[in-house]
Amino acid sequence: MKKVRIIALGTILACSIGLGTLSVEAGNENMDYSFTILKDQKNSYTGTKYRQTTNERNTWKVRMYKSGEGTNTYTTYWLEKSNGTNVSPAVDVKAGNKDSKSGRNYYIKGDWGANAANVRLTAENNTASSSTFSVSGYWDEETGRILPGQYKTFYTTEYNK
Repeated sequence: MKKVRIIALGTILACSIGLGTLSVEAGNENMDYSFTILKDQKNSYTGTKYRQTTNERNTWKVRMYKSGEGTNTYTTYWLEKSNGTNVSPAVDVKAGNKDSKSGRNYYIKGDWGANAANVRLTAENNTASSSTFSVSGYWDEETGRILPGQYKTFYTTEYNK
């Protein structure tokens, strides 16, 4: 009888610990974006989305599958608040070949200012140029993926990984 109680108690404890560690993960929203990258490294951006997390290492995501500059070219992306305050590292994102499944997902950490805040995807040409071009892809302000490694600012994956 004592052995049964211990096993039952252990099972309840294990289940409680397991349920206690479950967390609500952000959904994989993959919100489409499309805008014109302006000349002279002026900023272009989307509308804002609320980033609920309080963990800077909870990454946001961007994928650029089309750039008017061409396949394998780079554009610089980051998150900012609507007042223009940057709230994540800037990362040069490589364009795919125009197919919506081309390119890579870039998972990037936020800064403390991105926690529990309205943020927008912002981009600029990665070089000083007098040309404009269009870009499109998708982004997500909060993915639920925790950035591995203490000193990394981003990592990439293939489509839907």
